[in-house]
This record gives sequence, structure tokens and C-alpha cells, in this order.
Amino acid sequence: MKIINRADKNLIKKINTNSILKTIRERGPISRADISKIVALNPATVSSNVSDLLDKKIIREVGIGESSGGRKPILLELNSSENYIIGVDMGIKKVTTALVDINGNVINKVILQFSEEKDFDSIGETLKESIYKVVEGYDDNFQKTIGIGMGIHGLVESENGISIYAPAFNWHDINIVDIFQKEFNKTVIIENDTRAMALGEKWFGATKDSKNFILLNIGTGIGAGIYLNGDLYKGNNFGAGEIGHVSMTNEKIKCKCGKYGCFESIASGEGIVNRFESKIKSGRKSSILNKMDISNISSLDIYKEALNGDQLSIEILKETGRYIGTGISMVVNILNPDSIILAGGVSRAREFIYEEIQKTVFEKSMNHNLNNIYIGETSLKQDAGIIGAATLVIRDLFSI
Repeated sequence: MKIINRADKNLIKKINTNSILKTIRERGPISRADISKIVALNPATVSSNVSDLLDKKIIREVGIGESSGGRKPILLELNSSENYIIGVDMGIKKVTTALVDINGNVINKVILQFSEEKDFDSIGETLKESIYKVVEGYDDNFQKTIGIGMGIHGLVESENGISIYAPAFNWHDINIVDIFQKEFNKTVIIENDTRAMALGEKWFGATKDSKNFILLNIGTGIGAGIYLNGDLYKGNNFGAGEIGHVSMTNEKIKCKCGKYGCFESIASGEGIVNRFESKIKSGRKSSILNKMDISNISSLDIYKEALNGDQLSIEILKETGRYIGTGISMVVNILNPDSIILAGGVSRAREFIYEEIQKTVFEKSMNHNLNNIYIGETSLKQDAGIIGAATLVIRDLFSI
């Protein structure tokens, strides 16, 4: 007879708890009896695991269900009021930090701009400040906060919590997890910002049932989060998804990475502004110059002026759509995903870029790979980054 040791028992309990918690998340409010049927565990095992989860305040009892003949069952659901996660979305110019509940709902949000200093000490202090600010009035002592998830710009080794390389700041090999765990005494999990977005989309967005999709984040920079066969793909050296640094033009436009002609250098928010300024310097006219100096123009200003009918602004945004469509067609031909999800500030200029994206993708992709493909904006909208960062911790919780 095989003897089951303590390690085996602990593993079995962990697997059972994970199955029960997953069922409550997906089906709650739900009774213990219904959980037992769904996960195929005996009622005593379910009851024991549920008691542990109630003691830890991860779930709660929320009322009485309909009886099927005996006593009316007590229903269970996730305890969103006692379990918060802090999601930190670190961009290139700013950090957006949110207090998120266990169901992925944003409770509070803080946005702080980075200073001109781009060393980690300066940026790190702003990140810490945003975390302290976001819990004010909600969880000042971090008693309900179970962890901090951080979406970090650049190459990230999530297993050891290290920012390998952040091109916009020229950082190398910074142990972010160690720094923030010492500061807050909480579980800290980091990931590349766009991969975190893709994770959030998988858990709480439009791709819950998708096994092969790409989230393309187009804002100040450009990156891709890749889901293949139901798993987040990171690559051999954690560099998967750096589509922003694929060469897209022969023009000598320098990118933050040090190369020339990168996708990011022409189709990101900064790329849009640079192309707009180049057209102005070559003699083109725009009504935007009646409102501000050329040195102060942002991609958002160009979008707003396009809405007002400015032809140059419209032309620049449509051209951006074609660049994005070209980038997407590469992904479609190489990976054959079922969905392409667009996130980031540039993606919200849909009136001018989406038609060009669709047209270019269908012109440049293999017809077979276009069957049943969905191309659209993230359902999480401007919160994709913070919800994705928080999901790093939520996913970890559901693997207890």
C-alpha cells in the first residue's frame, strides 16, 4: 500500500483549494453542494477547504440559496471588500497606480508624472509615492492589501523580479521586487507592462475564451503581449513581444533603443508628433499652429485637431493606422492568432486609424490566417495597464 506523505497531502490540498476557489470566482454566488458536484470532490473535503478560505477572508458567505428539498444552502462568493491589490502601470512619462479588488474592479486611481530625472532612484520614489497615495482613505495601513503587481517598461525577468533593461531610462538589472517588498512588506510581482495588460485581458477582458491572441500596446512606446496555446509567452530571454523595435522604415529616425527606423519611432505617440513636426518644417500648414507653438504639440493635440477637420492631422493619423496595420500583418502571418487587441493612447484615435489598420492587415496578411480573426480595442480601455498589473497578484492568489 502506498503511503501518502505530508508533501503529497499539501499538494493535493493546494490543488483542491485552487479548484474550489476557481469555481467560486467563475460561478459565485454558489453553494458548497454545487461546488462539490462541479469539482468532483466529496462534501467533507469541500467544506474543510471552504472553512480555510473563510478564515483567511478570501471568500465570504452572502446569503441563502434555493432549496432542492433539504435545508436552504448558504451561498459563497469572493470577498472583494477584504482583499485589495495594488496595480502599478509604469509608463515612460508617468505612472498610473490603482487599488483594485479581487474581482478586478478599480476602487481608486492615482496618476503621477515622472520628473526629468530618469535614474531609478528618482523614478522609484515616484512609484512608491503613488502606492502610498492610492490607499489613502481606503487601506491606509495596507491591512487588506494582499500584494502589489507592477507592469514595468522594457525587458523584465518576472521570476526573479528583475528589470533587465528599460530602454527609455537606460536601466540595467534592477531588482525591483526586492526594493518594493522591503518598502511595503507585501508580495510584489512584476512583469513587462504589455504582458501584464494581456494577462488582465485574459482574466477580465474580451479574450477569456481565447487561447491565441496578441495585445498590442501603442502609446508612448509600442509592445506586444502574446498568448500562445493558453499561456503567456515570454521568450527565451524574456524579450518576446518587442515588436516596437522591428524595423519599419529606411528613414533615419532614431529610436530610444539606439536603432533606426523602428516601428515605435514612427507609430507611437512620440512618433506621431515627430512625423507631424517634420511635415510642418517641410512647409505643410495646420490649424493647430493657431493654438500653440509647435514645440508643445502632443499626439493628443493632433487627434483633437483631426476631429476638428485639420487635414494634416487626419493624414498623419491615417498614415499611423497603415503603419500599425503593417505591424499587425507581421504578427498575423507569423503567429496566426484568433484576436488582435489594441491598447494604449494611440489606439483610441479609432475614427482615423481603425479603417486603415483593417485595410492594411487584409492587404498584407495571408488570406487563410485572416479567417475568423478579431481586431479591436481592449475592453478594459484606459484601465488595461492597472488591471493587468493587479492581475499578476490575483493570478498568484488563485494558484494557492
